[in-house]
Amino acid sequence: MILSDGLLRAEALGAYEAIPSLDTHGEVTRLILTEVSLLTEKYRHVRRHDVPHIAELAGLLDLLWQEVEMETARAELPHLAHT
Repeated sequence: MILSDGLLRAEALGAYEAIPSLDTHGEVTRLILTEVSLLTEKYRHVRRHDVPHIAELAGLLDLLWQEVEMETARAELPHLAHT
């Protein structure tokens, strides 16, 4: 099943809305990240020399999500210690 750009955009935006540290940077940051995510996913499998920055964007998005997951885990550790 191929998802429409609108549905993919909504899913990506929802994921970025869940990152509390982006609150200080406003809605525009989430919108930019959403569009970059869609662009990156759409061109991820294109030959690198055709779209040279996609691999770099994909790596940076992966790094962002790793940092978010680490921050989330750190925030949950004190909560887990009390249960």
